[in-house]
Amino acid sequence: MKTQFVLSLVLGALISTSSAHEHGIRKRHRLNDPAKRIYIEKEPIEPQNLYTRANSSSSSSSNSTSTSLPKAPSSEVTTISKPIPKPLDLSISPSNLSGGCLTYLTSLLSSDDLQDCLPLSLLLTTSSAYSSLLSSSIQSGNYTKINNLISYTSSSTRDKCDEYFTSIQSSLSSNKNCGTDLSNKNQVVKDTQIAIGNYQLIKEASELVDEETGVYCYIESMAATRPDDAYLWSLPSGIPLPSTSIPTCSSCSKSLLNTYMSYIPDTSTLNSTIVKSAINRVNDACGQGFVNLSAIAVSGTSAGSISIPPYQAYVLIGGLMSILSLMSI
Repeated sequence: MKTQFVLSLVLGALISTSSAHEHGIRKRHRLNDPAKRIYIEKEPIEPQNLYTRANSSSSSSSNSTSTSLPKAPSSEVTTISKPIPKPLDLSISPSNLSGGCLTYLTSLLSSDDLQDCLPLSLLLTTSSAYSSLLSSSIQSGNYTKINNLISYTSSSTRDKCDEYFTSIQSSLSSNKNCGTDLSNKNQVVKDTQIAIGNYQLIKEASELVDEETGVYCYIESMAATRPDDAYLWSLPSGIPLPSTSIPTCSSCSKSLLNTYMSYIPDTSTLNSTIVKSAINRVNDACGQGFVNLSAIAVSGTSAGSISIPPYQAYVLIGGLMSILSLMSI
């Protein structure tokens, strides 16, 4: 049984504060009330000790029971069982989008190309169906569907999708499509733009496998008893690492952050300030040089300017909170 502990996360600080390759193991989040606090009754832990980590690069991911998790498939998964989660399943409506943008996104979501190139980056941040699937997997301890989904979305047959998503990123911002919505800072469209821009990054990150266990790093993070490593997967969406959280000194943490770092120079949708801040925190805990910062050129976007609006909070933060609460069951 997983160790139970007391953990209270104040989401208001994330939602409203207007302040915040290496390939050694490469292979090939979100639905409940965002104001929910996480707590478990047993074995209270002093706050100052809650996130203490050993300074070891070999520590496993947040006390996860990796031996009970499915290994990454030895051959690529080419079909997945239905229902297949869809992106933007709660946010396409005339009430929050201009006419041109509504028409564009509706057409995009129904296109064969998008369905064939099923982007994990969009599922992670805009899909309530995916959030429900992940929450159900955590609650049941059965990650088979998530395992197959990752293999499917990151398979080599999807390499052709890189150029496709580059073209979508351009057409999305056209004034006849969603350019006006972006100028008006429509959060649904901004989240979509970031997820599309991060397509290649998330596809590559999702391929990372813990060489010791053979399990996808993403699944290990979600299955862990502590939330720290799970937070790393929110960094590309512009959500800073919570101030009290320190991810583990695992090979997965190291490889994931190095993957982010390698994409910073060419990925305008990846906030380098937020990534660098997280890396500094990990290096403070795991030893300077655990993750190499030399490739990072910090952009003008500051973590202090990040705010998390209600829609993204609902899908991304709210679901992560439900996920984290399930981690401690």
